[in-house]
Amino acid sequence: MSVFNPRILDASIRDVTACLSDTQKADVLLHALQHLPSQGSRIIMENATQSFLQVPGIPPSHVAKALLLRAKTRLAAGYRTSAQQDLLFVLSSDPANQDVEAIIQSEHLRREMLIREPAGPPRFSSEVWREIALNLPKRDLKSLLLVPHALSRIASQLIFREIDLHFTASPGPPRGDNKYKDAHGDHDEQAELDAWHYQRSADILTRILVDPVFASHIRSLSVYAIVSDASPYSFKTGMLINSLPKLSNLRSVHCSGNRELINRMLETMCTSNHRLHSLSLNPVNRSGDIDIPPFKHITHFSITAAGGNGTSINDFISQSHNNLRSLVIKNISWKFPSDIISVRHLTILEFEGRFSADSLVFSEILSTGYQLESLTLSGILECTPSAMFRLHRTSLPFLTHFTFKIVGVHQHITDRDLVPAISEFLRDRKHLHSFHLIVPSADHHCVGFDASAWGVLPSLINLRSLCITFPSDLSPSLAGWLIPRSVRALTMEIMAQPVEDLRFINQLCLGFPSLLKFLGMTNFPIRSIINIIDRSFSKLRLIRIDESVWSVIHLDDGSLDIDQWPYRRTKYYTAAWLESLECEEALQHLV
Repeated sequence: MSVFNPRILDASIRDVTACLSDTQKADVLLHALQHLPSQGSRIIMENATQSFLQVPGIPPSHVAKALLLRAKTRLAAGYRTSAQQDLLFVLSSDPANQDVEAIIQSEHLRREMLIREPAGPPRFSSEVWREIALNLPKRDLKSLLLVPHALSRIASQLIFREIDLHFTASPGPPRGDNKYKDAHGDHDEQAELDAWHYQRSADILTRILVDPVFASHIRSLSVYAIVSDASPYSFKTGMLINSLPKLSNLRSVHCSGNRELINRMLETMCTSNHRLHSLSLNPVNRSGDIDIPPFKHITHFSITAAGGNGTSINDFISQSHNNLRSLVIKNISWKFPSDIISVRHLTILEFEGRFSADSLVFSEILSTGYQLESLTLSGILECTPSAMFRLHRTSLPFLTHFTFKIVGVHQHITDRDLVPAISEFLRDRKHLHSFHLIVPSADHHCVGFDASAWGVLPSLINLRSLCITFPSDLSPSLAGWLIPRSVRALTMEIMAQPVEDLRFINQLCLGFPSLLKFLGMTNFPIRSIINIIDRSFSKLRLIRIDESVWSVIHLDDGSLDIDQWPYRRTKYYTAAWLESLECEEALQHLV
């Protein structure tokens, strides 16, 4: 009894076609496709037809047959638009093709329908639209809320991933601090703004309480409360505390308020078993200390305070030192806690405080901070760290951001090699993208700051953000050429005020980078901002003079205009506006 093995037939077909030319193989493939059923074989048909069409020298009649076969399969699968494109291609080469006429009649089509463009954009899945929306700035997401499309729902979810609640509007700066324009309004405007934020916060908290789906989308929460808990806003504080357990996917929290509010929030979140990854605290009163529960998953911790002993803060950092990757401590009266911080685990470290004579901060950071990518040191100098910078010249190999800001120097401290040592520490670092060096004019001599400090800049060829003190002995016509061509954001603290501001600016701009988008100047009184921009910096998007910020608007007729930022935009919404202006490198210049 003979047994037939289908594999033998497959092998024979393969052996025979192996001896044929490409054109002959295409003929065999076309003959086989004519026996392929239209139902359930679209992928096979698509792949086979595509490979058939790529073979050179195929007769036009065979191309038409292949396209007709693919059109039938596409129609059977419901892909009418792509099928009509195949039929149209066949008609363009053979207007009297009877097979196409038969298909048109069977599918109840008309010839004019074959040349009609698709009725709308391609139908993407919600997942694809979400990936597209993730790359849009927040201002564009707000515009999508008005679109009658699935994008509106997706944009709403992405916008409300980050929630900020203002229990009262933050007061504006004193009028004397703004020499150019009153940007914060009068008392009536402040009261109206308070009422608006009160209603907005109440609406958001109510939505969280009654809509679990909405609450589940929230990832980041920021609370700004500058009033005491005994005020009429205590009711809203109660709503906030009741809402926190509903935020099941909350990962980042910032709170700026009094000690009682912060402690209640922390206790509630710990009880609710929130897996917080980021915690930022800013107590607005000096009395008392903050009790931080043992959150087990914190990787970023930030504390900004004035006064206090910091005992509970140190205890929390000590408990979390193995998990922390980013640490920010800002309190001008605190010393750097070298004994509790594990610098070797950190990638971001920012400290503002006192560098005491017995502190090991510079030795600890430079010797063990191998993984540090961002290092910011600011405060009162009571030691001489130049030797440490010299000793660890090649440390911190992954450093991309470096800030060294001297608030003051102890009267008995002189370290004239400090700035030269920092310059050598940073020289030729090709991965450095941001460099900030601020030295008060009274301390230039004792820390060795002069025009030579700018000599390191040309070696930082990939620098994009620069904030630096402008020394009195540096020529403005030379300074512009020392700045790397890659810089996008520049802030200069002018120590010696020029006699003629326009002449000073004109000399500076001769060598400024052509791609500069942000320019900031402090201690630099000027008479007309628009004249300076028009004459010298026509490509700027943003300019800052002291504490005032203006957007530069390029009008259609080629002229320029400026729009001053309100105080609240600068204080709370800087990141979103910089993103919309494509000036993300300027973020550190405005915080």
